[in-house]
Parts: sequence; C-alpha cells; structure tokens
Amino acid sequence: MTIWFSTNIPEMRAISTFNRVSTDISEIQHRITTGQRINSGKDDPGGLIIREGLRADIKSINALQTGMTQAEVMMDSATSGMQQLIEIINGSQTDPSNGGLLKMLDDPLLTFEQKQAMTEDFIKLYDGVVNTTVYNGQKLIGGDLATAKTYLLGGVDSANVPLTLSISIADLSSDTVSGGTGGITTSILASEGDLPGYRARVSKALDEITTAYGNLGMKQQIAATNQRLLDSRLTSVTASEGRISNADIAVESSRMARAELLAQNSMNSIMYTRNYAAFAVLSLFG
Repeated sequence: MTIWFSTNIPEMRAISTFNRVSTDISEIQHRITTGQRINSGKDDPGGLIIREGLRADIKSINALQTGMTQAEVMMDSATSGMQQLIEIINGSQTDPSNGGLLKMLDDPLLTFEQKQAMTEDFIKLYDGVVNTTVYNGQKLIGGDLATAKTYLLGGVDSANVPLTLSISIADLSSDTVSGGTGGITTSILASEGDLPGYRARVSKALDEITTAYGNLGMKQQIAATNQRLLDSRLTSVTASEGRISNADIAVESSRMARAELLAQNSMNSIMYTRNYAAFAVLSLFG
C-alpha cells in the first residue's frame, strides 16, 4: 500500500463512503417510518408532481361524494314523506284501518258532517307529514325546494359544461296542492254539493304527488349510478396515488440491510487505514 504522510487518501475515501451510506440509511429509515416513498421534492420531483395532482383528484372526488350523499339522504326523506301522503289519500296497503281520504269520501254510509269531520282529521295528518318531512331545516315537500337545488356530478359535457343534478319538488302542502285556491283543505268543503269538486281536487292532488314521487325516483337512480361511478373512480385514483407515493417496505428493508453492511465495511476500512499508516511509519524506524 502507498503511504501518504500529509494526507491519508484511503481513509478519506472510506470516510466519504461511510457518510454517503449513513445518509442513505437515514433516508431509508424515514421512508420506512412514514411509509411514503416520496417525502420531499428531491426524492422524486416528477413523482411528487403526479402525486399531488392525484391527491387533488381524490379530494375533489370526496367532495363530490359528500354532495351526492347529501342529495341521496334528502331525496330519501322526501320520497318517504310522499309515500305517506299517498297512503293518507289513497289508503295504506299495510294498515287496513287507514281507509284513506278518497275511500272515505266515496263511503255512502257516512253523512256529509261525518265526511267533513274526517276530512279535517285527514288534512291535519297530511299537513303533519308535510311539516315534518324536513332536511337541514328545509321542508322538502312544503315548498322550500320549489327552487331547484343543484349538485355536481363530476365530469363535463361535450361543451365542457359541468354535469349537474338539479332537484326541485313542488309545494305539496294541503292549501297549495292540486293547483286550486285552498288546495284540498276543508275550507272549500262547506256543503254536500262541494263533495264532487272536492273529490276531484283530492284525485288531482294524488296525481301530482305520484308524479313528483316518480320524478324524484328517477333522480335517485341518477344519484345512485353516479355514486357507483365515483366509487370506482376513487378506487382507481387512490391506487395510482399509492403506487407512486407508498414505500415498498420489503424493498426498503433489503436496502437497509445492504446499507448497514456497507456502513460497517466503511468503518472497518477507516480503522484499518488509520492503523496501517501508523504501523507503516513506525516500521521505518526499525
């Protein structure tokens, strides 16, 4: 071995290798601890840019899903209220004791006064459903959704306009439904002669409610389909982000073992060159 008296070049090389390997060990430990392959821009600049773009997509999809879930809950509440109104007017299929408003009006055994009194009870029950079908402080079938509420679906159409789901529900309150003044309230049922017209209004109200029920059902199908698409998209984007960002623990463990071995060898080399140089100098003096 060549001996340098002013500078121990082999030792400097060994120290340089040891420092580099020590840095590698620190970075590998950080990746194993965080579980992330990319912890800063210097780890993989291109990968970092792609990862952040995918993470932005994930946040966007999560926001869309949150909005769509709110829409689904709102529509579920509204359809439940509509179903109750239909049962009040047409009679419940599950409760035979509830003959329904229409069936009561057609009952020949009831007097007008009895029908009038029973109608008042039905309308109180009807309005009770309207007033308690509420979501986020809004009466869903009481007119608060007469102006459409819009939710983003994600994606754009051919004109690059965002796709949306608009939900609006007509006011089905007893004094508004069926289009006439007074709706189906008992204020328009003053005498026996009012029964045919009143029954016609109730039938029209039933048609309006079932139409609104069907229209909302189609919106529910759109929302459910969009949720499935968003779930699929989120799974795909999350997997892509994971492949770019997540550390392979098995690979990192193998790298750690190799780096630790190199560090040990470098340290041995440092000690060897230091001792060899000293012994070599002493040997010159016999």
